[in-house]
This record gives sequence, structure tokens and C-alpha cells, in this order.
Amino acid sequence: MDQKLAAALKRDDDAEDAGMHPDERSTCWTHQCWAEDCADDPMHTHPSAY
Repeated sequence: MDQKLAAALKRDDDAEDAGMHPDERSTCWTHQCWAEDCADDPMHTHPSAY
């Protein structure tokens, strides 16, 4: 994981802890990557399948 992604994950975690809605994240907590990189993952598009 590069430093830019690690810093973004930390910012999103802190913002979510402070009340930001999870849909506003630019990173994916589950996959530890940029949200756009896994937006089509079945876990996100069909969460009831998991």
C-alpha cells in the first residue's frame, strides 16, 4: 500500500468516526483500496449475497 492511499484511508476512517456517512468515503474500508477500484465488486453491489 502506498503512503497516499494509507493517508486517505486514515482520513476517511477519522471522518467516518466523526460522523461522515460511509458512502462519502473515497477509500474502501473492506478492501483497503480506492473506492473506485472496487465499486463493482459483488460485495458492494449485492451485499446480501455475502
